[in-house]
Amino acid sequence: MEKSGPLPQAGHVIAHTRMVGWILVLSTMVVGCSGPENPEIPDSEIVGTWTGSLKDSLHIPSGDHQWNWTTPEGNHGTLTLFTDDHGWQWEDAGILPATTLNLIPEDPSWLPLALDGPEQLSLTPPLPSVALQTEAYPDLVAMVRDLTTPRFEAVVTSWPSFPVPVSSPEALVGDLDLRACLREAVERWNACSAEPFFVWDPEAAWGISLAHYSGANLRPPLSARLTSRDGEGRPSRLRIAIGDDYHRDSQRPYLVRGFAHELGHALLLWGHSPDRRHILWGEAPPIRDGPSRDECRAAHLLQWLPFGLELERYGVTPQDPRR
Repeated sequence: MEKSGPLPQAGHVIAHTRMVGWILVLSTMVVGCSGPENPEIPDSEIVGTWTGSLKDSLHIPSGDHQWNWTTPEGNHGTLTLFTDDHGWQWEDAGILPATTLNLIPEDPSWLPLALDGPEQLSLTPPLPSVALQTEAYPDLVAMVRDLTTPRFEAVVTSWPSFPVPVSSPEALVGDLDLRACLREAVERWNACSAEPFFVWDPEAAWGISLAHYSGANLRPPLSARLTSRDGEGRPSRLRIAIGDDYHRDSQRPYLVRGFAHELGHALLLWGHSPDRRHILWGEAPPIRDGPSRDECRAAHLLQWLPFGLELERYGVTPQDPRR
């Protein structure tokens, strides 16, 4: 989206581009030298943008927001976020160091940010501290970080596109239709989102499939396993395994909950929540019928964040070392 406000003061050059995804633009710099060992570096700018989906989902307040940084060498500067055009830029940065920058927001509703040099901003957008209904996590980014750490080490990964196809062979065990129970769990995840997470598509060449091991009693009775990735490292196939542990009609509500739990993992929220009100509760089988509002928001945030983003960079300050 093009910026509608006035251009920055003279000496700044901004490149504006219509965006789909994430773009980092380093402005053209004119360097004048006062001597071969003491060049005069003008103010530099780095401009980045959010995708519209990410901005809208986080309900970013209008106006400008700033992060300040300093280094032991005395370098300092400001990162300014312009919410009207989804973009941010450095201002009065002087000589940008190659060492880690600890960016401290002026508004505590935004998260501190650690960068390994200014070029890291290409994959590290400023994010607010979005409140949750649960007390298990301080904010939404912390929740996504915790739930992606066990498998992905808090680095954002995602399916190549959404909705993700789901399929199952015909599978009848006693009084239960396993395929019908899986479809019901799919509908419960989709019901919490304006845009569906999943689509039932038995013909898809990628996505999530149910594997029924007839005659077996598995431990655990349900599990999700990522079986292949594409050339970019994104998931391409995931299998949910089940044996014959569920076979009575009275077990149907618990089986649907179990499938909903595994579908949360299939959305790459691989960890378990300490909150018993979450479908991803890990202390015992889930006690709720579908995902909570917090879990739906976490799945959306993971879906919209840039692939490869290191979530450990958020919430880090000089007094709070890198996690």
